[in-house]
Amino acid sequence: MPLAISIISLLPNEGAFAQSSHLTIEDSRDLITHPSDYSKVIRPAFKRNTSLGLPADASYSTLVGFKGWAGDTGGPAHELAFMQTKGIRYRTGTNAAGWSAWRRVLAENVQGNVGIGTDTPRERLSVNGNIRAKEIKVEANNWPDYVFQENYHLRPLAEVKDYIKVNGHLPEIPSAKEVEEQGLSLGEMNELLLKKVEELTLYLIERDERIENIEKELTEIKKNLR
Repeated sequence: MPLAISIISLLPNEGAFAQSSHLTIEDSRDLITHPSDYSKVIRPAFKRNTSLGLPADASYSTLVGFKGWAGDTGGPAHELAFMQTKGIRYRTGTNAAGWSAWRRVLAENVQGNVGIGTDTPRERLSVNGNIRAKEIKVEANNWPDYVFQENYHLRPLAEVKDYIKVNGHLPEIPSAKEVEEQGLSLGEMNELLLKKVEELTLYLIERDERIENIEKELTEIKKNLR
């Protein structure tokens, strides 16, 4: 009989028994587990974190271990540890080699923030590591087309020059120290960078118009000198 069917057949009928009798969690808090403990069974247990080699937490975790076969030929045993404040941990092991190191799966705090690779997620999703994706879409509400409106105030270049001398970065752009301490928002930074590109375009247009006017004046001067 397949493993999943065997497990289901052992669970009592809800109509005949109280819900608490569906599956018993073993209180084996001080016993150290080994992959050989799981021979074609699923076993939930209540454990001390020190018995499992888990990091400091609120002392205890709920453990679920299972293995599809008695020996190592059917693959490793698996354990999931549901910690009280540090999310979910996972490890695998074989009868011959024992357990691998615990790996974080997910951490979630009371605010509903989820962390991958971190126990203290500060955003809705915090990832301590690299992310690779085919595409990322960022919603933006204040795209800087307003730079090209007639009533937009474009800073004089002399003012921008003075600001850079004092602050060491462009106006409205966060400093290196701010980015190191707080990170940056991709959506906000893309808006700011586009705004600076559009302002630069306006500066170039102004400079081009000045050059054209100077060339026209020079042409007129040359005509008058003939």
